This record gives sequence, structure tokens and C-alpha cells, in this order.
Amino acid sequence: MQSAPGLHRVKLYKLNETGGWDDKGTGLVSVGPMEFANHQSNSVGLVVIGEESQKMLMVHRILHEDIYNRQDETIITWTDPDIGTDVALSFQEGQGCNAIWQHIVRVQQDADPKHPDHRRRVIDEFDGPVGHLDGDYLHHDVGEMAGAGHIELPAAELSNLEELAKILAHVPPMQRERVAQLLMSPGYLRKVLDMFRQCEDLEDTASLHHMFRLMRSMIMLNDTQLLDELLKEEHVMDVIGCLEYDPDLQAQQQHRNFLQTAVVFKEVVPIKSQEVLQKIHQTYRIQYLKDVILPRSLDDATYATLSSLMLFNNVDVVLGLYQDANFLPETLFCCCADLQLFRTLKDRKPGDADWDDLVAFLQEFCSLAKHLQLQQRQNLWAKMTQLGMFEVITRIMQSSSAPVKLRATDILLSALAHDPQPLRSFLATQPRNELLESLVSEFVSSEESGLPEQIAELLKLLVDPETMEGSLDKNDFMDVFYNQFMEKLIAPVSGEPYEPSVSSKGKAAAAPTAAPAAGGSKSSSSSSSRNIPAST
Repeated sequence: MQSAPGLHRVKLYKLNETGGWDDKGTGLVSVGPMEFANHQSNSVGLVVIGEESQKMLMVHRILHEDIYNRQDETIITWTDPDIGTDVALSFQEGQGCNAIWQHIVRVQQDADPKHPDHRRRVIDEFDGPVGHLDGDYLHHDVGEMAGAGHIELPAAELSNLEELAKILAHVPPMQRERVAQLLMSPGYLRKVLDMFRQCEDLEDTASLHHMFRLMRSMIMLNDTQLLDELLKEEHVMDVIGCLEYDPDLQAQQQHRNFLQTAVVFKEVVPIKSQEVLQKIHQTYRIQYLKDVILPRSLDDATYATLSSLMLFNNVDVVLGLYQDANFLPETLFCCCADLQLFRTLKDRKPGDADWDDLVAFLQEFCSLAKHLQLQQRQNLWAKMTQLGMFEVITRIMQSSSAPVKLRATDILLSALAHDPQPLRSFLATQPRNELLESLVSEFVSSEESGLPEQIAELLKLLVDPETMEGSLDKNDFMDVFYNQFMEKLIAPVSGEPYEPSVSSKGKAAAAPTAAPAAGGSKSSSSSSSRNIPAST
């Protein structure tokens, strides 16, 4: 793993009561000024942030006492008086160990310049001259850093652009939240973005490169409130504009032009809520930001934060549409028919220009519904079932193209993942069992890659006795499944041609004398490998 400048990968150990070293986790160590709630401090500390959890593993104020030891080229140990035990940092690279050791040496040398007798020497088995420090404070002495206390941001003016970019590029982890709050001070962020517009008007390439670094650093602060502010409608295009001027690329990128002209938002069902529309647009821009604009720059923590923002937006969109009485009304026969999802699906025919997009919209809507809370999810699925979702799926499976049928089976899998009972009930009671007939027919005869395998998963879940509770599930559905469709399912395996029995016309057929052996479906498209597990 490549660490950011000023962050060094370490393992943190603490001495236990038996004299052994306990591994407290792997993280990134950095140096920064300590902050206290009631007063400013000129102390400097070591901070270790967990590599996976992004939680604080250790905060240690560098002391003036002679407690630090360097062992080998990659280990620093000391006895911490605050916790009463020995602590060790084991560095992945000797260069990182040397950088942190130099920080400690400089802090102790600068402890009290007026009293040389108080300068304590630390014990270093690899003692050498203390060079210029690297890391978070590459351009500052530790003494200056310690006296500075809180980071302050200069006025948002072109004359301060380079200084502001440098400050934001070297914010220690413990001060990121405070710096983000400073950036969100009334009017400050807008002034920064106005600076970008001035730089573009002046065609000042050097300043535009500073704007790229500045904006990237803002995003890398990984502050949720700041990210939300940057991604607002009034700011987002200027933010993306700043990120077009990457100094590592030879030419300016055209992200704004792509988002404003090439990207087309297909509104297959009119959405009247402006809040929902803004969430949809923002979600797409977040996706574009993390996958196209900054994939090389984002660390794992910031990438996860952006992904979380997308998830929360998607939940808000689903809730907003669910609560829209026009989009999902209580019944299909109310006003505003053109705004209703299922009324639109029932009015359209397979082959219409917007049919595929409508089915794709329903698929995505059902997929996102899994992120809702349980009660909200139950209410949503109940309403969609009431409005005729399974009837719509029946039409899709009977007369749509293979890719659209694949979307339909994905919708059914989402329904099964929530609660299998409504679908089983529908399949058992639907006149002529049209949907189950279509599924079985596609399973035994489809040549399309992926569709038989998806239907096999569907059928396996439908006949799973572990998810059956009521008598309707165990009796009615299983009677229909075995009496009317098992013969067709096993026909490709038995080699006997399938002829519809009288049961398909509404009369009961004799149950098979023996159930087929249990077994899951295989990925092969040959019909001989499509086995359905037996009911128990």
C-alpha cells in the first residue's frame, strides 16, 4: 500500500502485564500540533490512524523527557507515563522511521532554546545528523509548527492561492474537521470558487494547477458536510472545473462539457419532486467524480465516504418516490395516470420505444429498495404487489427480448430476497399459471446466456422448504409446481418429449412417483445440467 506524503505505515504494539507485546493494529502515523478544548497548545504529538477502520489508534504528545529509543532501523519505543506502559512503533520502511525520529529529535532540541541544559538527548543506535524534515510539515520547522497551534486559513484571494493550496495539502488528521469548518464559513467557499473563475478568465495555467491541488485537498479532507456542500447544485460545476486542470496531465480535461452535453437524463416516468431530481443528479456526479475524475487520488477512506453518500442519496430517492402519491398511488385508477409507474407499464406494449427503459427503471428501483429499513421495505413491496407488479412481470416474460427478460427475473429475485410468500401465492393462484409457465419454458429452452441460470436460482428459492411457512406455500404452490411443471422440467434429462397434460387445462395431474434428486443448477447452458432441488 502506498502511503500519502507525511503518513508512514506502522504496526502499533503495547507491552502487556506478562512482558509480551500486544498488536494493537496497523495504521498510518503522522506528526501534528496537539489541540485542547480549553486552550491553545504548543505541544506536538504522534497520531496513528487505523488503516482499515480509520479510527484513532493512538495519540501521543511528544515529551521533552529522555524516554525515546530507536532500535534497528524500523522500530521506535518509549515508556508512556500517561498510560504507564511501553509502546512501540514498527515501521514498514526505514525511511518512515527516520522521518518520525527526526521530528522527535527536533521537538526535544527546541524544547526550551533559552535553557540549553534542559535539552535532553534521545538514545539513537543509528545517530546521525538531523536533516530537513519531510512529511506533513515539509516546509516548516517543528518549532514554528508547535507555536502555530490551530491552522488558520488566509483570505480567499488570488494573492493567497498558492499559500492556501499548500496549507490544505498538509493538514494533519487531527485538524481536518476544524479546517473543513473554516472552509464552510459563510461565503468562504464561494470566494474560493470565484477565484477559479477569475483564473479561467485570465487563462492563468499556474494558478489553475494550484486550484486543482486545492480542490483535491478539500475532497481528501474526507469531511461529509464539506463534501455535501461541494456537491450542491450551485457549486458542483465549479468544483469539477477545478479538477479539469490536473498538472500531471498534458491537456485540460473536458468533464464539464461531458456532464452538461453528452450525458442525457432519461425520465421514463415524470418526477415532479425537485429534491428527488437533485439527489439523482448528485448521485451520478459523485459516481463520475470517484470513478473518472479522481480514481488515482482517492484513498480508501474518502472513496468509502463518497460511496456512502451515494447510498444515502439512493435511499432518499426511493423514499421520495414511494411517498409520492402520483408515482405509487393507492390504486391504479386515480388522477395523473401519466405519472404512475405501473399504470405506464400496463399501458405500454413490449416493443414500444420506452419499454426497455421502463423495465430497467423498475429493476433499479427494486434493487435500491433493499437498502430501506424493514418496515419501509415491507410497505413498499406490499404496495407494488397491490399495483400489479407480478402481472407486469408476466407480460415481460411472455413477449419481451432476452435482455429485458433477464431484468424481469432480477426483479423477481429482489422480491424473493425480501419475502417469498407473495410471489408463491401469485404463482399458485394466477389463472393458467402464466408466469410460472413462462419461467419454466425459458429455463428448458432459452439459448440466451445468463437467463436459464437466473431462472434456476429463482426456482431453487421458490421450492426451498426452509422459507415456507403457511399451508398455501407448502400445499397449493408445491401442488401446482410438481403436478403441472415437473414433467416439463425433467423432459430434457429423461429424453422423452414433453406433451402438455390435462393439468395445464385446469385438471389435476397425477403427482410424480418419485421426486428428482436434489442439486443446484450449473452454469453450463446445456439442458442436461439444469436440475431443480427436490422438496423435502
